[in-house]
Amino acid sequence: MGQVKKSALFSTPFLVLTSLLLASTPAFSSELTSINAQPVSKLKTGGTLLLPIIHEPTQFNPWHRDGNDPDINRMMSASLPMLLNSDDQGKLTVNKNYISSFTQTRSSPQTLRIVLNPKAAWSDGKKIALADFVGMLRALGGKNPNYEILSSEGYSNIKSISAGKSANEVIITMSKPYSDWQELFTPLLPASLTQDPATFNGTWRAKPLVSAGPFLFDSIDREQGSISWIRNPKWWGTKPLLDNVTYRILPTESQLAALTNDEINYLDVTDNAAVIRQVRNNPKFTINAVASSEKWEQIAINSKNAILSDLAVRQALVLSLNREALTQVNTGLFVSAPLPKNNRIFAVGQACYKDTSGNWSRQNIAKADQLLDQAGWTPATNNQEKDASGKNKVVGMRYYSGPAKPGVLPHQQLTLRFLYPSGNQVRENTALLTQAMLRAKPIGIDLQLIEVPADDYFVKYVNPTTLGFDLASFSWSSSILPVTGAMNLYAKASTQNFSKDSIPTKLDALIKKARAELNPTARCTLANQVDTELWENAFNIPLYSWPAASVTMKSLANFGSFGLATIDWTKVGFTK
Repeated sequence: MGQVKKSALFSTPFLVLTSLLLASTPAFSSELTSINAQPVSKLKTGGTLLLPIIHEPTQFNPWHRDGNDPDINRMMSASLPMLLNSDDQGKLTVNKNYISSFTQTRSSPQTLRIVLNPKAAWSDGKKIALADFVGMLRALGGKNPNYEILSSEGYSNIKSISAGKSANEVIITMSKPYSDWQELFTPLLPASLTQDPATFNGTWRAKPLVSAGPFLFDSIDREQGSISWIRNPKWWGTKPLLDNVTYRILPTESQLAALTNDEINYLDVTDNAAVIRQVRNNPKFTINAVASSEKWEQIAINSKNAILSDLAVRQALVLSLNREALTQVNTGLFVSAPLPKNNRIFAVGQACYKDTSGNWSRQNIAKADQLLDQAGWTPATNNQEKDASGKNKVVGMRYYSGPAKPGVLPHQQLTLRFLYPSGNQVRENTALLTQAMLRAKPIGIDLQLIEVPADDYFVKYVNPTTLGFDLASFSWSSSILPVTGAMNLYAKASTQNFSKDSIPTKLDALIKKARAELNPTARCTLANQVDTELWENAFNIPLYSWPAASVTMKSLANFGSFGLATIDWTKVGFTK
């Protein structure tokens, strides 16, 4: 496997824990959105926004599986129709540049109605129309495997798409309910791209051929490493302030120097403490911090492991950890009040949010000690006794003394493996602190840290197929419409479920019910019931919501860290 990590935590866990926390002194406060918001009247007309991108895209079609990239998604959001806008609390409104209405008109069968803006058109002159929606279904519905799609989620639920009473109406009839229906058709693709698999898969690899946003693809300069977008001359909405948006292709390690040399105007520094330290006192720059983003960190628990299949052991793990310390060490530099993740499904600020963590959110060593004893894992009191491997027991560490259990030997030491990827300080911090907390008395769990190559982390070890880990930390991303996507992470049969057997039949049925519920209030209630049960079953250990942090030139306005809010590309500009 990987390299077993030796650390000072074996001897001085408190000192290491303390030093890590002191290194994370908060640098600034935060809010839901931090974009240097300015009225358009205070901004210049014209100019070029310079943004970094790590590599040249190999696919500009965001619905193709090779186009699933945050940089591409942001790039294409200025060019493709985004039917809905979100505010900083995740509240959705229709984007009137494209549609005047998107409603559910019937619940049985579930029927949706979209009213198009008659001015909306592609840059090739074709109106945005029924054919674009029909084409999306053809490509994303899942019936033709030759379309190399990102996902058929939601689209496989559609029975038909037809014209309404007027030329601007689109009627979508579902074959089975889809609760997060508002996320459908964003971004919208042109019918010219979805007509057949070869076109869908290949024609936008080199460049996007049409636009229906405020900006239009202009050129790629491979010698200079740049991708340029210009104002769309056929855009019918508010005229953008900027003349150009240019992406500079830069490896991560070159981006700070590029920012300092005015080669880019923006840099995402989420989880990059080193950059924060270097720029926070530079008067050229503004640091934009948002307390919570869509990304949240967690520790996955492989419940197919013989030890972790025991609910009491998993619950003891949850209660053994000081989540506040784990949160502070990794996010404290970015925000003054980091947010522990107390709801897996909804983010703080969303209408459905409630703290579902109950008694599981705070460290409770006494209860964890009791649970481990009850599960048959008791601390050694005599170092002359032998464990299952013939070695002397370590006083204070736990060994199995319970009834016969499949996969567990009498006197077996309670040893677990925590995998983390090389070169990732955040994940190493989490591993080190978790090890310190679990090895400490009276918990006494022998947590072995295993560092594996970053390129192999998910491919070979941390995935739902190989399950080559006991514990592992990584992040998930929530969405503005999170119920369906979240349920995919927890349904027992899902290919995205990393924890597997910690989903009992009753909870799995509740998950399916939440996915199918169309009433918004009932859906919130069911989703929060699911999360309450996930806490009770110790499915995983949610840690914290990642703050979003970025650095921008002081003159850049209406751009930075958006949180849940949508970018309004027409308002991005530079101060006068």
